Amino acid sequence: MNPFNKLALKVSLVIISALVIIIFQRSGNFINNNVESFFYLAGGEEIPDTNIVIIHISGNDIESIGPWPIKRSYYALLVNSLTKYDVKAIGLDVFLSAKFVTQTIYDNLLTKEIEKSGRVVLSSIAGDIYEKNGKYITDSLSYPSPKLLNEEIKTGHLNFLDDNGIEIPLEIISYNNLEKAFSFILSGEAESHFEKTIKINFYSSWEGFKKFTLLEYFDMVQYESPELNNLKDKIVLIGISDPQISSSIKTNFDEQLPGVALHAFALDNILNERPLNDNLVFASSIFFPLLLIFLLVFTRKSAPAKLISFYLVTVIIFLLLSFLFFRFYQVQFYYAAFIFPIIISALVDTGHYLFEKQRLLSGAIDETQALKELFSKKEEELSKLQKELNLSADTSSFQLVEKIKSLKADIDRLKEKEEDKTEAEIITGEPQNFRGIVYKSRIMSGVVDLIKRTAPEDANVLILGESGTGKELAAKAIHALSKRSSNNFVAINCGALSETLLESELFGHVKGAFTNAITEKIGRFEAANNGTIFLDEIAETSENFQVKLLRIIQTGDFEKVGSSKTEHTNLRIIAATNKELEKIVREKKFREDLYYRLNVIKIELPPLRERKEDLEILIDYFLKKESSELKISRSALKVLYDYEWRGNVRELEAVIKRAYIFAKSSGRNLIQLSDLPGEIVKESRFSFDDLVLESLRNKGFSHSSITETAKELGNVSRTLISENFRGVAFKILIENNYDIDAATEKISGIEDIEVNDRVKNKIEIFLRNISDDVKDYSPNDFKLVKLKLISKYKNLPQRFHSYLDEVIKHYLK
Repeated sequence: MNPFNKLALKVSLVIISALVIIIFQRSGNFINNNVESFFYLAGGEEIPDTNIVIIHISGNDIESIGPWPIKRSYYALLVNSLTKYDVKAIGLDVFLSAKFVTQTIYDNLLTKEIEKSGRVVLSSIAGDIYEKNGKYITDSLSYPSPKLLNEEIKTGHLNFLDDNGIEIPLEIISYNNLEKAFSFILSGEAESHFEKTIKINFYSSWEGFKKFTLLEYFDMVQYESPELNNLKDKIVLIGISDPQISSSIKTNFDEQLPGVALHAFALDNILNERPLNDNLVFASSIFFPLLLIFLLVFTRKSAPAKLISFYLVTVIIFLLLSFLFFRFYQVQFYYAAFIFPIIISALVDTGHYLFEKQRLLSGAIDETQALKELFSKKEEELSKLQKELNLSADTSSFQLVEKIKSLKADIDRLKEKEEDKTEAEIITGEPQNFRGIVYKSRIMSGVVDLIKRTAPEDANVLILGESGTGKELAAKAIHALSKRSSNNFVAINCGALSETLLESELFGHVKGAFTNAITEKIGRFEAANNGTIFLDEIAETSENFQVKLLRIIQTGDFEKVGSSKTEHTNLRIIAATNKELEKIVREKKFREDLYYRLNVIKIELPPLRERKEDLEILIDYFLKKESSELKISRSALKVLYDYEWRGNVRELEAVIKRAYIFAKSSGRNLIQLSDLPGEIVKESRFSFDDLVLESLRNKGFSHSSITETAKELGNVSRTLISENFRGVAFKILIENNYDIDAATEKISGIEDIEVNDRVKNKIEIFLRNISDDVKDYSPNDFKLVKLKLISKYKNLPQRFHSYLDEVIKHYLK
C-alpha cells in the first residue's frame, strides 16, 4: 500500500473513530472511567480534610436504640452535645420527614436545640432536576419537619446527578424558592470559582475521615473522653451508614460509600477547592484526534519496528501527562478521543504489516514450491537415465553418464537450497568465554592456561598469530590479570604509522619539535607508566626505532622528540606480530637482542582453521551478539565450515555481522547462503534466481519465455518470474557499473546477437520506466521519489530492493 494511501486511510479512520466515540457517549465514558480508575489507583489515596468529622448511624446502632427511623430526641442530644463542644457547624444528612406522626412529638424538642445551637444545617430533598437557561430547576422540594416549624432554620438539598460521575448542583430553583446544596451551606458559602455544579473527586476511601458510630460518640460523652475536645471548630456530618436503609454508591476505593460520606467528600472538595474539573473535556475531544493526526503524518514513513515504539511511547507519554494533570490539578480530559483512535490506527498498521508479510511469504512459498517440484522432476529424470544406462551398451552410454553427473550435481545443489531454508542445530557443548576469548578446543585451553599462569608475573610477553586471531584480546587479558591492572592499558599499531609519527606517538614530543608541533604531547610510553603497553605489528618497525625501544626495555629511559631531557617510565611491554619473527631475525631485519628482550614469554595463537571445533560456538556467540532471535541455515553453516578463514575470528565476526544486515533487510531471522559473501559461498549457491535465469536463457529470452518459465517452474505466477528477472537485471547492471552491454552479455550467457538484443531491450525498458519518472528531481529528492515509485517495489522480491534504490539514485544524479 502506498504510504500516502495508508496515511489517508488512518487519518480517515481516526476522524471516524473519534466521532463514533464522541457520539456514543456510553462507550467513551467506559474508556474514560477506566483510565481515571487507573489514575486513582496509580496515585494512591490522599488524606481527607481533618476538619471534617462524620458521626454515622450503623446497623448495630439501629439494633441497639430501636427501629428506623430513630427518635428525634437522639438528634436533639447530638446537637446539644456537639454545640457544647463548640463545633463549627453541624450537618444532619438525614431527611426528617413530617409523615412520621410518631416522630413529630419530638420535633419541638429538636427545633429548640437547633435554634439554640445556631449552627445546624438540615437536609432537604428535591424531585426531578433538569437544566434550563443555565439553571437547575426542580418541580418539587421537600423540607424537613423542623423547617416547617421555623423557616429560619438552614437547609440544603441532598440531590446529585450521576450521568457521568457524581455531580452536585450548587443551587436548585423550585418555583420561586432557591435551595443551595447541603455541602455548600456547610462550607459557609465562601466565595469560590465554582459556577453551577461541583463534580466530586473521590480521591480516597471514606475510612480516611475521622468518624464515630452514634453509640461510640454517646459512650465518649458519657465517659467524658478528652478526645471530644478535639471537635472544637470542626464540621460534623451526621448520617446513616447502614446499607439496608440508606442507598450507597461505588467508588474506586469503596464498594459501598454511604450518602453521608458522599457529602463529606463534597464538603472537602469545596473547602480545599479540589473537585474534578471537566471544563476541558469537550475541547480535548476535538484536540486529541487532531494531535494524533499530526503525529501520524510525522511518522508516516516509519518502519514497523519504529511504529511499535511510536505507539508505545505515545500512549505512555499521553497517560503520564494526563495523570499529572488529573493528580495535581484534577483536570479531566476526554481520554477516549485519543485512546480509541490510536488503537484503530495501530490495528491498521498491524494489518498492513501482516498483509505485507503474507505477500512476501506468498512469493517465498511460490519460489520454494518451484524448487521442490524441480527437485522431484530431476530425481525422476535421474532414475530414468540410470535405468537407460543399465540397459544400454552402445556408444550413447558416455552421453548418459555425463547427463547423470549433471543431474546429480543439480540435485545436490537443490538439496543444499532446501537445507538453506532449514535452521541448523548448533551444538555448542560447554563453551568458555575468557575475557572475550570464546573457545572450547584443547589448543585454546592451553593458550588460556598459559595466559593465566604468566599474567601475574611482570615479564615482557611476545604474542604471535595471524591477523584476526585475537592478539589484542590476549594482551588485554594479560593486563587485567596482572599486578598493573589498576593502571592504564595502552595499545598502538606500529605498522599503521610512519617512523616519525610512531616515535612522536610513543615517546611524545616537545613544542616546536617539528612543523605543526604547536604544543607539547605526552607519548604512549609516558601515558602507560606503571601500566601495560601493547605494541602490535612490532615487526614493522625500523632498526632505528628498535634501538630506542631496546633502551626503554633495559632502563626505562627515553627522550621526547625534539628534547634532550631524559624521561623515565615503568611499564610492561606486550608485543605482537603476525610475521614469523625468528625468520626475520635471521634475515637481519629485526634486532636479535630486542627479540630476546621481548620474547621472555611467548604465546602463540592458533589460526581458526586449526581450531575448527571452536567454529560453531563462535558462530553461535556472534549470532547472539547481533540478535537473540538470529539463526543460521544448515547450508550456510556448512559453507562456513568449509571456508579457510584467512582473516580468522575477526573475519568470521564481520561475515556474521554482514549476514545479519542482509537477512534483516529481507525480513528474516535466518541467515541463508544469499546473505554470505560470494567468495565464501562460491559455487554452492543455487537460488530461485539462478533457475529463472537458466530457464530464460534456454528459451533465448523470447517473447513467451516468461510464461513458459512460469509453467516450467511449477505453474508459478508470471509476475514472480518477471519481477525476479527485473531484480537480477538491476543487480548485474550495478555489478557492471551501469555498462548495459556488459550486463547484457552477463545475463544472456552467450554471444548470440539476436538474444543479446532482446535482453538489452528488456534492460532498457526497465531503466526507462525509472529514468522518465525521476528526470525532474534532484539527488536530494530520493525519499520523495521512492514514495512516488512505491509501486515499482511492490512485487519486486525484498532482496532486490536495495538494487532498485541504487538505480533510482543513479538516475537522480
